[in-house]
Amino acid sequence: MNIKQISYALALSGVLTGALLSVRIGALIIAAGFILFLSPDIRSMRPIQKVIPIALVIALIAIALALPRG
Repeated sequence: MNIKQISYALALSGVLTGALLSVRIGALIIAAGFILFLSPDIRSMRPIQKVIPIALVIALIAIALALPRG
């Protein structure tokens, strides 16, 4: 398995975790999968192309932190 397939599996498990168990943990798993998906290509991207992916990762982490514990 290459790194893209691992990131797809991680993101899918994050969606399932978010739907079935905990949205907080699911958002963190999806963010980790997204970071893993972007890691091989991030150096070749122009600075402006890095803004939206980084903003999405930060938003997923912020959602995970903002949700009430329960």
